Amino acid sequence: MKLPPLLTEKIVQADSAARSERDRSFLIFAGVVLMAIALGFKSELLGPGQVWALALGLVVIAAPALLGYLRGTAEFPRIEHYIPVALGATTLAGLSLLVPELWKYLVLTLVFGAGFIIAARLDYLRLREEEKRGHLVLQETILVLVLAGAYLVIVTLPFNPILRLLWIFTITFLASYRSLRINGTPIAPRRAFIFALFVGQVVTFLAWAITALSLYLVVNEGTFAVMLLFAWYINRGLVRHTVEDSFTRNVVLEYGAFAIVLIYLFVSSYQPGR
Repeated sequence: MKLPPLLTEKIVQADSAARSERDRSFLIFAGVVLMAIALGFKSELLGPGQVWALALGLVVIAAPALLGYLRGTAEFPRIEHYIPVALGATTLAGLSLLVPELWKYLVLTLVFGAGFIIAARLDYLRLREEEKRGHLVLQETILVLVLAGAYLVIVTLPFNPILRLLWIFTITFLASYRSLRINGTPIAPRRAFIFALFVGQVVTFLAWAITALSLYLVVNEGTFAVMLLFAWYINRGLVRHTVEDSFTRNVVLEYGAFAIVLIYLFVSSYQPGR
């Protein structure tokens, strides 16, 4: 009498495993399609404005693919799950204008596709409460990489200063909101929205200060992007640990060390006789 239930259980497990395999196959297919679209950024037929329009189209195509992959739980996939692909599309669009070598851009496109697949898979597991040790580090690494790339693109391309500040605020807000909602204990959407605004304001103010003091500061694009990334990491972390009430000596030392490096980069760039 016990054999039929055991057989049924095996069939259910097999069906569940098959669905999981199909899910991963669909995700890989979506990543390949997005990479193919991203390769179009390097087309000589496209101008800079058309490249940014195509980047927006990439995000529009990626959104339903992510929705179809992530849905299926009581919690409907929220906006934070679409932020990595938006930041990645921004980075790739800018790099297509900055990187002349096709093979280098091809490598960057492959990294983008891999990051899209990994981030979506980790979000899938998080929504189903199946996260494992090390997933948080991967999520944080992917977010830091796409944010650093977006910063580098924005400070390197010849944008209008006001438009550049708006770009910096937008990408900082998006990265902060995702981090506060995904990485670690999730913060409620409204609180995460307010905290992300605060972090975005601080980083944008730093960008404005560096721009306004350009007569006295010699800051190359790479250093500029690193300074913005450090400012985001410090302020985002302070908000996170304040909300969680998890400040420890190691946390203070970590953020203190990043703050010292940030101050050093700022001071070392100062040339009063320039």
